Order: sequence, then structure tokens, then C-alpha cells
Amino acid sequence: MTEQSSSNGVLVRACIPHFFREDNEASGYGSRRPGARLARSLALARCITGLVNLQRGLQDAVLHIGDRTIDRPAQRRDTATLTPLRVEICVCTDGRHQLDDVLDHFRGQVKRLTIDLEDPRLLPLASRDHLVNSGTAPDLALYLEDDLVIHDASYADKLLWFLNRTQHKLSLMPHRYERIDHGNLGILHVDGPLSKQFIQRFTSPQENAANGLYLGKERVNFDITANPHSGTFALSKEQVHHLRTQRLPTSGFVGPLETAATLTVLQFFPVLKPSFNDRSFLSIEHGHPSFSHYVNKFPHRTTCEDPY
Repeated sequence: MTEQSSSNGVLVRACIPHFFREDNEASGYGSRRPGARLARSLALARCITGLVNLQRGLQDAVLHIGDRTIDRPAQRRDTATLTPLRVEICVCTDGRHQLDDVLDHFRGQVKRLTIDLEDPRLLPLASRDHLVNSGTAPDLALYLEDDLVIHDASYADKLLWFLNRTQHKLSLMPHRYERIDHGNLGILHVDGPLSKQFIQRFTSPQENAANGLYLGKERVNFDITANPHSGTFALSKEQVHHLRTQRLPTSGFVGPLETAATLTVLQFFPVLKPSFNDRSFLSIEHGHPSFSHYVNKFPHRTTCEDPY
């Protein structure tokens, strides 16, 4: 799968900042929205499950009820192109405001880290610092907000393929979306282009800035995106080592949440996303929708060009 995989397979280390406290007044963030406990619990559980499901070995087993045995067939045919992949998951909290029942359900599959902070809004930055600076660098370091859901079993493979092929000089973000099922609309891509005045402070968007042939058969085009935010970022081992020598940003891109998820890489690497026509190559679900109400507020228009 990747040139840097060891004999023990690929290690993905994921770090999730998690905070939940229902406020009496409405908040723009789902982690504080009143009446959101169930929705937030489902989103967190789906987030963790998506990461757990990235793991793979080279052999499957079959429960043979008739013979009361566990059968272990021969190795899968695709073992020549796949390597084992294991995921270490760390959920960072302030120790007071978290969904304990959800985290308890995944006991044994996630590590819980308590970070003592006077201001819980800084939890994303502290979680980012833990991911980048702690322990031996993994093959892939993955930061993601606690309501993002990975559905693609090849998600880590695609990120590592891109980072290796670009010699660890670029960053790749997924397209983040919400299901809306509104009329004939199925999903809403929530990170559309930012204003030129804002985004040009950080980068110069460019369509079709790069392309590649994934697994030798799938041609994918990439844009230097006009909206680098996705609520997540990924770093190769080489990029982790590089960031350990840098002063990581603590502000500068909207708020602490967005700075952690976006400016962490945007300050050091050009950020690309798959071109809109290739958006299915790398995407991630926003599991606790916050943007779908705009479908009924903003006017609709038909466009033929790549919106990014």
C-alpha cells in the first residue's frame, strides 16, 4: 500500500478532541447546542466506529455453526497489494464535559486523555499538539473533530498514497458533506469556496493543480482548494517530524477549532482537495449536521463550472 509500511503493517494514530456541554442558549457549535445529547452521542459513536473499521488484517475468519469451530480460510487474494493496518485512537477531553456513556462503550478500543484547561475552547489545539508531539511518529497521524464519520475503507490508503507521491510537500483534505435529502438533493457539501479576500491571505486557489493515477487505474485531479477546512487533517510520518521542529499556530484561522483543524497544515503546506468532479475519491460525513438549514435560507442557482 505504501513504501514506508513496516513488516508490522501501517500504523494510523487518530486524535479526537471531544467536548459536550448543553448550554441554555443556542450555540453555533453542535457540542454546545441545547437538546443535542442524542445526536451528539450518535455522531461520536459513528466517528469512533469509522476509525475502528479502518483496521484490517490479512485473514478473515468464519463462524462454522454446524461444526462449532472458527474456520480460518486461506489468505485473501488482495494481500499482495494490502498490508495490515492498525489504528490507535485517542479521545481528548477536559475531564468534565464529555459523553461518558459513549466512551465507556468503546472501552478497550480508545484511549482517553484528560487535558486540564482553563478555557475548554483550547481543547482542539491541545489535542493537535498531543497528536503531533507525542510518542514515535506513526505512518499516518489523523486529527478529526468528534462528529466526522469515515465511510471509505481505503481512506487511510488514499491519504498515504497522496502524501507519498507528493514527497510529503502537500496536504490533502477530504470533501465534508451532510445528508439533507431535500427534494432532489441528496447531500450538501458544506465547505464551499470562501471569499477571495479571506482565502487569499493564506493561499492562491488553483483548479487542476495536480493529478495522479490511484492504484494504476483511477485518474484523480486535485485543486489547491478555495476552502481548506474539513474539520480534519492528516500528516505523514515525515510531515510529523517536520512539524515537531516548528512553532504550531494557536490562532489566525477563524477560531481555535478551525485553527487546529486547518491552519496546522495550511501554514506549512499547500492544501489540496480532489477536484469537485472527483469529490467521491476522498470525502467525510459531518455526522451532526449544522449547515443543512441553509438549503432553505439561501437562493439556489445552477452552475456548470467547478464551484471550487
